[in-house]
Parts: sequence; C-alpha cells; structure tokens
Amino acid sequence: MALASERKKEILDTVSKLRVTDIRDGLDWVGLHHFGTVSPEIRPLWRTKAAGFAVTCRHVPTQQTVPTMTPQDYTKWAYEYWYGEVFANDLADQFDEHSFLVVDTCNTPTPAVGSMDSMIWAALGARGVLTNGGTRDSDETLEQKAIPIWSRWIVQPMYQGRVEWGGHGMPVEIGGQRVNPEDLVVADGDGAIIVPEAVIDDVLTYAIQESENDKRARALLFDRLGIPRNDSTVSSFDVEPHPYALTAEKLDARLGRS
Repeated sequence: MALASERKKEILDTVSKLRVTDIRDGLDWVGLHHFGTVSPEIRPLWRTKAAGFAVTCRHVPTQQTVPTMTPQDYTKWAYEYWYGEVFANDLADQFDEHSFLVVDTCNTPTPAVGSMDSMIWAALGARGVLTNGGTRDSDETLEQKAIPIWSRWIVQPMYQGRVEWGGHGMPVEIGGQRVNPEDLVVADGDGAIIVPEAVIDDVLTYAIQESENDKRARALLFDRLGIPRNDSTVSSFDVEPHPYALTAEKLDARLGRS
C-alpha cells in the first residue's frame, strides 16, 4: 500500500538531512547488508542530491529491423510508428511532487533521459531520474539542470529501432538492485541507494543514529585540525547520544596524547 502524501513528505524531509552513506548504514543496522546499493557504475551527471519514491518503467530491446526507406519516409516512420505506437508511453499521470523516475533500459546504451525528456519529467513533478541506461544531450542537460540524473552512460542515439516501451509500474533492476514502485530512492555524489518501503522507518532510525555520531566526531576532528566547523558538524536531529560516541578523551587516547 502506497504511503500517504503527508507521510512521504515527512520521510523526504528527514532524508534531506542525511547522506546516501547514512542510508547505507541504516540498511546495515537492520541486517540488509547486501541490499540497496546501486552499482557504482551508475553516477550522477553532476554533484547533487535528490530523493523520492520510485515510479518505475522499462525500455525493452527491440527485435524489429528498420526497413529501408527514404529520409522523408523515415521521419514519418520514426514519429508516427515508433513514437506513436512502439514507444508510446503513458507516464504522465504517474507523477506527484514525491516521485523519482526509475528507468530500466535492460542495460542497453540508449537514452533514458535527454535534454527535452529531462524538462518534461521535471515539469511533471519528478524529483530525479535513476537509470541503468544513458543520458543524451548531456551538454544541454548539464546546462539546464532541470532534474538531477543518475545514469550509467553518456549516449548518442535516439530510441527508434533500438528499444520498445516495456510498460510501467513493475519491479525493475537497476545496478544490481531490485526497485519496486514506491520504494524510497536516495541519491547523491556517492551514487544511489534503494530502501524497500517496508523497512523505511527502521532504516531511517539507525541512519539518524550513525549520522549524528559522525557529526559529533567530525566536529571534534575539525577543531583538532583547525578546520572551521560547517553544516556537516551541526546536529540535525534531537536523539539520544550514541552509545559509542567519540569524546575528546577517547580522541586523545586514539591519537596517543595524554
């Protein structure tokens, strides 16, 4: 059952104060060590952060061959036949302000998103795109930055003659991870991670625990190294102290100082 909109908003507000590495820790703490982390081959197009709830779709490699035709006929074939029939999609009503588009291209080096697509998905309300396929028109997409993108490749081709629309709303595989509709997707400069809907609350509890402990330790080390404290050292959550928190005394002992 999909989470209510207000609950999604609360979860995404919490996640906005956490890193992908914190979410990874949270999954470890609930015993899911081998789940969640998308292959490091799938990287952000630029350094950014986004999170949302998965809207999944699939592009399937075609077995059709492109008929021989004139360039004029090819234009009609591409736009009327391929985009009108073979690759026609019905995603427009799938998005809300909490959505994260997840596109499984079946690992074909075709574009899951291009400069125009990125603006369309952004206009529909998607918070990000995650794909095991490619980004096309990357120079324009980088300049626009209409929507954060995590992809496997930078690619050149269009869809026609290569992939068919495979539907939406099903489990997909991205970077070795299963992604179900409504799973939580969190992505930043360290890549992307998937949290199954059923364990979100527990994962966030321990992600917060480890994040707060890390911030405390960072603050101590910043002071020792003469680095000005910044947002990464400021507590974001009112929680109990970590049972194994680093203290100034413990730091002295670790550094061999009396």
